[in-house]
Amino acid sequence: MIAATIDDNYERIKGDLVSRGLTCDRLIDDVLDHVCCLVEEFMNQGNNFETSYDLVLKTIGEKRLPEIQHQTLLNLDKKFQRMKNFTYIFGLSSAVLTIAGSIFKSLHWPGSGILLTVGIVLIVLVFLPLYFITSYREQPERKNPVYAVVGYITLALLLLGGLFKVMHWPGANVAIMTGAGFLMIGFVPLYVVNAFQRGGKEKVNLPYIVMLLVGVALVMLFFNIRMSRGLLDVYLEESVTNELRVESVNDRTAHLLELVHDSAYADQMPMVVNIHDQARDLQVMISEMQEGMMAYVDQPGATITEVNGKDNRRAGREAIVEHGNGREFALEAKQFREMLFELIKDPVALSQIEDHLEFTGTVFPKEYGIKDVANDPLIRTYYYLTDASKGIALSEFVAIDYLMHH
Repeated sequence: MIAATIDDNYERIKGDLVSRGLTCDRLIDDVLDHVCCLVEEFMNQGNNFETSYDLVLKTIGEKRLPEIQHQTLLNLDKKFQRMKNFTYIFGLSSAVLTIAGSIFKSLHWPGSGILLTVGIVLIVLVFLPLYFITSYREQPERKNPVYAVVGYITLALLLLGGLFKVMHWPGANVAIMTGAGFLMIGFVPLYVVNAFQRGGKEKVNLPYIVMLLVGVALVMLFFNIRMSRGLLDVYLEESVTNELRVESVNDRTAHLLELVHDSAYADQMPMVVNIHDQARDLQVMISEMQEGMMAYVDQPGATITEVNGKDNRRAGREAIVEHGNGREFALEAKQFREMLFELIKDPVALSQIEDHLEFTGTVFPKEYGIKDVANDPLIRTYYYLTDASKGIALSEFVAIDYLMHH
C-alpha cells in the first residue's frame, strides 16, 4: 500500500526536485530514490503521504539541492580536484618555507632570506590565486568576484610588505600602508556588505548596521593611530640614551684634542684635525635634520622629550628627504668611513670602527633614510639619527686614540 502510494506520486516528486534546482539526471535519480525511502520511513511511522512528504521537503530545504549538485559535479571534475590538491600542496609548502625562514632569521642562520622570499612568493603568486579561484568555483551561486579580488590584493600587499620590511628592501612601508588601506577601506566594508546580504535583503537588521558602523570606526581609527604609546616610549628612551652616550664620548674626545697640541703629536695632528673636522660636519648635519623635524611640527628648539607629534610621519620626509641634506649626509658618512679605513691599520681598531659605522651601509639606502624615512614616524627617524650620531662619535674617538698612541 505504501509503495503503491509512493509510485503514484513518483513523477510529482521528481518534478519537485527539478523545480528546486536539480538538473543532473544521474543525481536526480539518486536523490529521488533517497527521498522516496525517507517518505516511506515516515509513512511506516503512521503518517500519511502528504505529511511524510512535507517533512522530507522541510529537511531538504530550498537551497540544499543546488548546493549538493554543485559539490557533486565538482567532485566529479578531475581538473578541479587536481587544482584543489595543488592548492593544498602549495599552501603547505609555502607555509613550511615561510615558517622555516622565520626561524632561521631569528636564529641568524644562513639561507633565511631565500626561504622567506620563496615562501612568500609562493603564497602570493601561487597559493592565494588558486585558493580564491577554487573557493569562488565552490560557491553554488556565482557572486561578484570583487570581494575575492580585494581580499587577494590586501593579503598580497601585506605579505609582500612584511617580506620587504624583513629583507630591508625599499618600498616596504608603501606596500604595508597600501595593504592596510585596502583592508580597512576595501575588505572590511565588502565583508560587512556580504554579511548583510547573507542576512537577508528583505529588511535592514540592526546587527548589520552596527557592523557597518564598526567597520567605518576601524577605518577612521586606523588612519589616526600611527604608533603605540609603548613603542613611542621605547624609541624615546633609546634616543635619550644615545644622546647621553654622545656627550660622554665627546668629552673624552675633547681631552684627546687638548693633548694633540703637544709637540710629541706633531706628526699625528693633521690627521687628527681632519678626522675631527669631518666628524663635526656630520654631527652638524644630523643636528640640522633633527631641528628640521622639530620645526615641521611647529616646535623649533624643543627637545625630543618635550616635542608633541612624535608619531608624525611627514616630518622626516620634509626635513631629510625633500628639504634636508639626507643624501649628502649618506655620501659624506661613507667617505668618512673610507678615510678612517685608510688611516687605521690595527685590526682591532678597524673592527670597532666598522661596527660603529655600520649604519653607513644601511641607514639611508635601506632602513633609516632616503627610502623609508619618508613614511617613518618622527621619533623613529630621530632615534636612527641619534644612533648614527653615536656611531660617528665613537668611531672618531677610536680613530684619534689609535693615532695618538700608535
